[in-house]
Amino acid sequence: MKLLIKTFSAIMAISAMMISTSCSEENDKLKMTDVSLSIDIDIDLPEFTMEEGSFTLRNVNSGIETTVALDNSSTTVIEGLYNITFIGTGSYMSNGVSTEIKIQGTLQNASVTSTTGNLSVPAFIQNASAGFVIAEIFGVGTYTPDNKQYNGDQYVRIVNNSDELLYADGLVFMESKFTTTSKYDYTPDIMNEAIAVQAVVVVPGNGNDVPVEPGESLILCDNAINHKEANINSIDLSNADFEWYTESTSSSNPDIDNPAIPNLDMYYNYTLSIWILNKQGNRVYAIGRIPADVSKEDYLRDYAYEYTYTMVTGATSSTQRCYKFPNEWIIDAVTLSPANSYEWNLTVPAIDMGHTYFGVNNTVSENIGKAVVRKVAYTVDGRDILQDTNNSSIDFIPSTQPTLMD
Repeated sequence: MKLLIKTFSAIMAISAMMISTSCSEENDKLKMTDVSLSIDIDIDLPEFTMEEGSFTLRNVNSGIETTVALDNSSTTVIEGLYNITFIGTGSYMSNGVSTEIKIQGTLQNASVTSTTGNLSVPAFIQNASAGFVIAEIFGVGTYTPDNKQYNGDQYVRIVNNSDELLYADGLVFMESKFTTTSKYDYTPDIMNEAIAVQAVVVVPGNGNDVPVEPGESLILCDNAINHKEANINSIDLSNADFEWYTESTSSSNPDIDNPAIPNLDMYYNYTLSIWILNKQGNRVYAIGRIPADVSKEDYLRDYAYEYTYTMVTGATSSTQRCYKFPNEWIIDAVTLSPANSYEWNLTVPAIDMGHTYFGVNNTVSENIGKAVVRKVAYTVDGRDILQDTNNSSIDFIPSTQPTLMD
């Protein structure tokens, strides 16, 4: 049974601010209005109870933040745009045992005027067991000063979004085989079971070799060198944690290997040359874990995926081959698609129900120098908690500057 919680209201109180006489006329122009807050959440858990929580209201223009408790009601605020977050806890009963869960929600750029009345903040159960999230993807590269494309400076930033020490040993990073800009009927259809992948790389380690503190990042990159030495417009990745190295069979196009930075374990990639992230930004990238009792050899033997698809002519394609990564092994996923070319998602909604983008159009030139960066939901003790609603459309800032770029 689903319980839709829409009954909680919160007072949003703004503290009185001291102002000088010279500012009194400006203060008189501020318009005040009554408003309330509620949370809107679907819960499919037995005997669920909302325990406590609070809203934080941040005025977009002034930056002033006010935190108010869940059980308050009605207040008067200055009219304007607000980013609102909710943090709370609930509990449910399972076999007579009460289990606590964390609830969070966010509402961005909410307009508060005299006609607003109530603002409903979409909330969800925080997946505390996941821990790691993809915080950023810089997948296109940069331009040199003479306007030539520069490769090798792609990177992915993964963050420990939990409040405890985690180990990244065995963490898998993958790229989807199919694209979000071309929808076909694939046979067999495995979407409800797994993601079809064309690159699978794994963080090496024996279980506790790669510690990542709460809020800290793990940087995976193509070439772990200081790219600014060759291109001033690029990025210094010489301190990256890992690089993906491809055993290129092309003597004219070898990959660069920095011996000072450990390589990811390349389980599989589709290319005989150098594997780089898709520059059109039209694939899914995900992280996950392969169960401990499934070895690399087991995975490559048991999780191959052979398929055909119906072409635009109506004919059936020849048999294609890649690998599949079970949905139950997925920790986090980001769906990329040029905004004007999106056709479909490549995962079930429980993994990702939206998409974000490097650029609006399906052109590499527009995507150069752009990244997608996960939003900050709230801050606890100075540590940013990244937004993770399994919806890339609202979790990420699209087409933005990479955080590692000066």
